Amino acid sequence: MKTITCARNSRALLLLVATIVACPRGWAQQSDSEKVDNAIKQAVRYLLTNQQPDGGWPEIGTYPLGVSCLVTLSLLNSGLPPESPVMMRALQRIESRDLEKTYTVALQTMALCAANPNRYASRIQRNAQWLLEAQRRTGGWSYGKAEGGENGDPSNAQFALLALHEAQRSGVVQLPENQWRACFQAAKRYWQQLQNGDGSFPYNAGEKGRGSMTCAGIASLIIVGTQLDSLEATVADDVRCCGASESEQDRIDQALEWLGRNFSSKTNPGHSRDHLYYLYAVERTGRLTGQRFIGPYDWYREGASELILLQDPVTGQVGARATSTGGNTFSETAFALLFLSKGKRQIVVSRLKYGPDDDWNHHATAIQNLTAHTERAWKRDLAWQTIDLRKATVKDLLESPVLFLSGTGTPAISDAQKQVLRDYVQQGGFLFAEGCVGNGCNGQAFETYFRKLVVELFEQPLEKISPDHPIWYAESRIRPQNLPEGTWLWGVQTCCRLGVVYCPSSLSCRWELNPAYGLTKDYPESISGELNAFTKIGLNVLAYATGKELKEKLDTVTILENDLPETTSDRGVLFLPILQHSAGADDAPKAVPTLMQWFWQELPQRLSSEKRMINIAEDDLSEYPISFMHGRGKLRLSDGQRQALKSYFENGGFLFANAICADQEFMQSFRTEMEIILGVPLQGITPDHDILTSKNYHGFDIRRVQMIDPDRSGDQIVTARREITPRLELGKFEDRVVVVFSPLDISCALESRHSLQCQGYLREDAAKIGINVLLYALQQ
Repeated sequence: MKTITCARNSRALLLLVATIVACPRGWAQQSDSEKVDNAIKQAVRYLLTNQQPDGGWPEIGTYPLGVSCLVTLSLLNSGLPPESPVMMRALQRIESRDLEKTYTVALQTMALCAANPNRYASRIQRNAQWLLEAQRRTGGWSYGKAEGGENGDPSNAQFALLALHEAQRSGVVQLPENQWRACFQAAKRYWQQLQNGDGSFPYNAGEKGRGSMTCAGIASLIIVGTQLDSLEATVADDVRCCGASESEQDRIDQALEWLGRNFSSKTNPGHSRDHLYYLYAVERTGRLTGQRFIGPYDWYREGASELILLQDPVTGQVGARATSTGGNTFSETAFALLFLSKGKRQIVVSRLKYGPDDDWNHHATAIQNLTAHTERAWKRDLAWQTIDLRKATVKDLLESPVLFLSGTGTPAISDAQKQVLRDYVQQGGFLFAEGCVGNGCNGQAFETYFRKLVVELFEQPLEKISPDHPIWYAESRIRPQNLPEGTWLWGVQTCCRLGVVYCPSSLSCRWELNPAYGLTKDYPESISGELNAFTKIGLNVLAYATGKELKEKLDTVTILENDLPETTSDRGVLFLPILQHSAGADDAPKAVPTLMQWFWQELPQRLSSEKRMINIAEDDLSEYPISFMHGRGKLRLSDGQRQALKSYFENGGFLFANAICADQEFMQSFRTEMEIILGVPLQGITPDHDILTSKNYHGFDIRRVQMIDPDRSGDQIVTARREITPRLELGKFEDRVVVVFSPLDISCALESRHSLQCQGYLREDAAKIGINVLLYALQQ
């Protein structure tokens, strides 16, 4: 780089360049998520390697097709497409005969539901009827219709309920509602009577509890409770919310407390066998209860770590020394694969617990129902969680892209908890709140508090969202003027997207009344329309907030804290000033501070994350070797500004720029201005350019990055996620690059996260592009 007239920053450049050359950086260490993905791939490889010519796997004598059904289910959940040749052979094999044992009928049903319920509808229907008929008078299930004791056992009982649950979810089973209701009522009594006084569940009544059976009891009570519990929401002439409810939650909480006290990832608590069968049940418990932690234990992280240790690094087999009663190496590996694959389902939304009472949890099944509707709309399996704000860090909250906050009274949220919420949103999280006002709920106190909280946290009030805003049609178009009186969405804008959305009316009340599957009620058409509209609001907010791009379960969460060392002077400190202009120069005010925080995390030297706006004038520009520009709208520079930039480039200066939200006006006008200043147009970068690799400048390998490209032309925002070479354009002065320009958005992605309103890069890729550009500029 030529000598810039600024003397006070030359030392910072020399220090940075020396450090970059001496300490090449990189992320070579495998993350927890990558380790799990690798373990899944190895287990899949082991199972496929041992698939028999007929499509099945070696069976256990008394359970024809049982192992094959279990392995097929695990492979489908690991992501193998049902239409692939190996899965077609497996499915053809397991569907080839009628089965007459509870375990095998249940596993066959679950596998066919996971594959293609419409294709296998008749078999799923037949199996559901068989399971209803096989239920004992006590409410349990045994090994078959005429096998085993009259009371049944909890292992068979849990598999029967799991299969019936999946059959209902499939939507292809047509059985009388009274049959379903009688089945679930009997099953509820069975599990109530089996539970021990300490909250645990045994295998035989009166015995001590086991971890596997306690997990089975929890999951079973949730399944039957979802069908039978009385709700806070009811319908008479209209929707009534915030009423009294009855549920099995106390029993579930007791069981979870026992499990938390006795939790282990290394053995089945209370029993010396069935280790991997137990871990499969743990996954189900954590997912259905929406719990990231069982007691103090991060159940998925601990279980995954243990399974990776148990996996043979050569064959991929899991649990050779942990065989379940009656199992074989293929069933054991299948149990492990089910834990790893189902447990890593992406979190789409979390309900925020914020106080000692239950005011945060009105309409308790609402988030579960909304997640189920989202699964159907997005055609993929998802998960939800409950997060306790009193115990959570910003990193914990960022495990979920959306936090749902609800209540009627004034929440008891401390100043420290408020800071966590503020940081969560500023780090890219999304706060979705409701006030539960009207329809029987007295939520005015919550609404008053929340409106004040928003001003306190974000220094701006909630504003009524325009009816043409993308949030009204991100998933399915809603005309807000047709909603019940008082129902609207209010929000807080952060750069190119909303970061907070609030609805005064109780959304959760309508979600609770509108399950995606199971026993339903025949509501009047007007009520059904209202429930569907409120469900669409939830779907739209989730689609808008996430862009349908979700974090993997164990992916590292990057927390950007403004913890750069304070400096007493500017000497020896690298700043990245923002150029002032009239086309949105400050429309993404946190973009540069965020980029410098990312840069400091990768290269902790004398940097500043201060947002420093400067004029496009020679005296101001001469202070800085690198400068930054972004905007939206038409950029018009004066002759004096053009001359100042020309002199800046001649004297060694460098400009990094991007069009906020890929704004077309800014994009075209910036190109025009640079051509006037440099005398030549900007040129697109080649895929092998040094700026995209780690070869010469010790940056990231960004030859392929992820881009979000939303299409907002229809009644639904359709997003395409593409892997591309970064679209960067270079401007040169005397064969030296002096301008790097991105026509796609970088600034909004840096400030919060990618938005359905923006054509641009994912946040992490935007940061990597920015870091590479800075490293390139410093070392020219």
